[in-house]
Amino acid sequence: MVVSGFLALARAMPAALALIFAVAPASAPALASEPDALDRAAVLEDLQVVRTQYLPREMAYAPATRALAEAQLDALERRAGELTAAQFLAGLSLVAGLADNAHSTLRQRNGAWKLDARLPLRLLWLPDALIVARAHGEHADLAGARVLKVEGRSTEALYAGAKALLGGNDAYRRQALPDHIELAGILHALQLAESPDRLALTLRLADGRTVERSVPMVAASTLGAVADYDRLWSPEPLAGEDGWATALDAGAIPLYLREADLPFRAVPLPELRAHYLQFRSNSDMDGHPIADFLKDAGEAIASARPTHLVVDLRFNTGGNLGLTLDFMRGLADMVPGRTWLLVGPYTFSAGIISAAAIKQGGDRVTIVGDGLGDRLHFWSEGARIELPNSGYAFRYTDGQFNLAEGCTGEPACFDDLHPVNVNRVPLEPDIRAPLTVEAYLAGRDPAMEAVREAIQAADEGL
Repeated sequence: MVVSGFLALARAMPAALALIFAVAPASAPALASEPDALDRAAVLEDLQVVRTQYLPREMAYAPATRALAEAQLDALERRAGELTAAQFLAGLSLVAGLADNAHSTLRQRNGAWKLDARLPLRLLWLPDALIVARAHGEHADLAGARVLKVEGRSTEALYAGAKALLGGNDAYRRQALPDHIELAGILHALQLAESPDRLALTLRLADGRTVERSVPMVAASTLGAVADYDRLWSPEPLAGEDGWATALDAGAIPLYLREADLPFRAVPLPELRAHYLQFRSNSDMDGHPIADFLKDAGEAIASARPTHLVVDLRFNTGGNLGLTLDFMRGLADMVPGRTWLLVGPYTFSAGIISAAAIKQGGDRVTIVGDGLGDRLHFWSEGARIELPNSGYAFRYTDGQFNLAEGCTGEPACFDDLHPVNVNRVPLEPDIRAPLTVEAYLAGRDPAMEAVREAIQAADEGL
């Protein structure tokens, strides 16, 4: 984010302490003799690329956080030749996290230093709890369990210790952190786990029992396909996914989780005199051109003539905003009644832009759900910088959005380049209906329940 001076320093200081001392604690034993310590020259070469190619291009840093990122690189250089792959990956993630921007990320590619062991559990951090969404093999009984502690720490203490790996708001960090928790060695590198190859968990099972379980990491190749965190919500099996138990019963899936591999959907809701549109993406996906969907959806609405629209962007993680912007702006005018706009912590990037464009329809648009998956002022666009030896890749950002106040005239303001103009639109939910653990595990949808109640109440008042 674009912040400056003491505010940036105050925000970044806890993360800075974590990154400099967690990766290089004064009392840590030497790692040079470990067989998986990385080659010093290769580490230094990768760090030089970060310093000369990533840092100069990343525009989300404030001056203070850029200085802290450089200090973190200094700390990693001092330990070159001692670091394991997990420590190096964690250290680089902290460099990206200091940008405090959800789009500024580090990704592990199929390079020479790829970490190939992970937890045989898939975790989801819902607004009110961390749960096991999927569990593999002998740990199948943990599916649907709530995680109470990790390595003896409460989930809130775990979050406080690991959130510096990522930038962005709390909603984004919570949804993305499970990828790091599940990866072998990352929590150990941050001194949040005793061992790099297993995690001690305290869980409350679906039947109410509390259990302690030490879960070993396993080779990722034995787990088959691994879904992205937003796809984990649906119990529908992923292509290539085998041997996983799911938290939800695949035979009783609520509307918002059905047909989970379709990027966009349209469903008539005659009992509500409404039409349901769900966008999980703003881009063409394999076999699913979005222009065709927009055309068909518009024609279906014109033909069916529903009173209301329900537009579900709760799992819209982004894409090409230019492909859908005009369509979103015009949605509220397609029906005589109300447009119910569903948003939540996975509404991100172009999904947020889409929400703002729809809300430009004014008072006829009611926002239902939970807070968004990013701040309204963020950096996006950019490209990847691949590191030559590790295969890790930084995504830098060089396009500024400020939906809260506008950014015209500021560096790399997207409004100065394209007629987006969705600023100063209120995006807080008018009706708060978060997807809580209780609702999720019961197969309920609080947002759709709220919409149904509001429409029925309005009808009764006629």
